[in-house]
Amino acid sequence: MTVPASQVGPLHGLRVIDASQGAVGPWAGALLGQLGADVLKLESPEGDFIRAVKPEKRGLSSTYISVNSCKRAITLNLKDPQQLAQAHQLVQQADVLIENFRPGVADRIGIGYGTLSALNPRLIYASASGFGPRGPMATLGATDPHIQAFSGSCSVNGEPGGLRQRWRWYGHFDVNTAVHIVQSVMAALFERERTGKGQLLEITMIEAGLDLQRIRVTEHLAGQPPVPMGSATTYLVPDQSFATQDRPIAVSATSPRQWRALCEVLGLAELITDPRFARNPDRVRHRSELIDRLQAVFKTRPMQHWLERLRGAHVPCAAFATFDDNRWHQHYLDNGMIRNHDSAWGTLCLCDPPWTFSLTPAHLRPASQPGEFTREILDGRWPSLTEPSGRQAR
Repeated sequence: MTVPASQVGPLHGLRVIDASQGAVGPWAGALLGQLGADVLKLESPEGDFIRAVKPEKRGLSSTYISVNSCKRAITLNLKDPQQLAQAHQLVQQADVLIENFRPGVADRIGIGYGTLSALNPRLIYASASGFGPRGPMATLGATDPHIQAFSGSCSVNGEPGGLRQRWRWYGHFDVNTAVHIVQSVMAALFERERTGKGQLLEITMIEAGLDLQRIRVTEHLAGQPPVPMGSATTYLVPDQSFATQDRPIAVSATSPRQWRALCEVLGLAELITDPRFARNPDRVRHRSELIDRLQAVFKTRPMQHWLERLRGAHVPCAAFATFDDNRWHQHYLDNGMIRNHDSAWGTLCLCDPPWTFSLTPAHLRPASQPGEFTREILDGRWPSLTEPSGRQAR
């Protein structure tokens, strides 16, 4: 695999070993890869457990393919002293290592922070876990729905008075933790520029999950315990979905101008000066009676009618789209947000990187086959992505 110089990205030259499994660590590695880092996906002969997750694309999990884009996959048996030594040689050339084993496992298999930092004092070692390295739950494994439940997220999800929703989308907290890993790695690299030293980073799914809920936690500490509110929010009214004659629509009024425009579109101009609804704090206090008034009008016309009129009045609104809607939507196409990529698994339709750099653009490359680059990397001592195989970048 050789990457054209025009596609090197802002992190070109950064070398990352992704020894993680599942989604949390691997997606962090994929994001660094999209930014131009040279990322090795290090797996044991048994392979990443996420390979077993359905559906499949030509025999390999689509989830695995997605979260391992922009990497070169290698296979090493760290229980074999010779192959562990090969892993250590790669670590000496690396800038970053990502792992998400349960606390103590990395040390046991020979790739703990103490061992690797002695080999490479400049190494940024990102260790992700569900519950953290200390405490009664430290040794427990965790997946996305467990963290959603334990972090309190489920306590505010669901319909008022109804059953709590365990999760809205499986993977939301995984991806959020991965973003926190990338942020911490970038900050540590910045610090290394000043000190020349690497360091240990500990990122937990629990803390990343609490980070998502800062407003809810603050409300609770201020004496207003959050409760399930369906699609509505605690601090802004209206800001939720409404049923129409056919399909639901999401509508928000975040400013006085938008509130006035919404009332005019709905033919409810009398609400603009009604003291119960004139200001957002008033609307929050009188939420129930206001929502009933708005909902009654939304039900009289189809969603597309309201969508066009609200957009014309510059009131924030959106239809509830599917992934297939987005795939063919002109806005997505014009901005190149979703593209087709040729790969070993045929044509893949993938979301482009979420950043745009004017000088060093980020790029997405489909994942490699498990273990595909083992021989090349070991023989060439980690040749650069931008150079022919076998040549060293350093």
